[in-house]
Amino acid sequence: MIAYIEGRISKKYEDSLVVVTNGGIGFQVFVPTTVLSRAGGIGDEVFLNTYMQVREDGMFLYGFTEDEELELFKELITVSGVGPKVALALLSALSPNDILIAILSGDAKTLSMAQGVGKKVAEKIILFLKEKAGKLSDGFGAGKGYAEYNNQGNKDVIMEAAQALNALGFSMTDAMKAVNSVNAGENTTVEEIVKLALKKVN
Repeated sequence: MIAYIEGRISKKYEDSLVVVTNGGIGFQVFVPTTVLSRAGGIGDEVFLNTYMQVREDGMFLYGFTEDEELELFKELITVSGVGPKVALALLSALSPNDILIAILSGDAKTLSMAQGVGKKVAEKIILFLKEKAGKLSDGFGAGKGYAEYNNQGNKDVIMEAAQALNALGFSMTDAMKAVNSVNAGENTTVEEIVKLALKKVN
């Protein structure tokens, strides 16, 4: 198993990089467009955490600059009907933070923003990864605001406030971001959270 690739970028394609290691071997690594844009240009040094997939038609490497991207990619491809191409599309369209919040809040519409991700696939991702998404947010989101409503105040009140913002026209993902930005305690009411969240976004 190839855990990471470190070397010089020799070629860039729409969906991948060719990285030449110090040993002179060039590896084609498929990456999200977000990684493609921040990896650098031809001749630049790059370090990618990788996932290697072995299939009947060959071996494929997928690369990521952030640990969170790799962990989320591995979870996404465990969902039936979600292969590496769909997982890369999701990570190209949305940040790991946005994907986790969308899963936790049941926001299939946001997940469907990714190319090739229809409503049924988005709903399947939510169904199969909702519990894991909570654990992921605790595991690698500390201090970064990843789905903080899991351990912030009263979870039911937080969700109710997000649904109220959703009814006001916010997407569920934006609503979750807004309520997560509020320092809510156990006794904070839905109305108070909504008012504070609206001040944050206005």
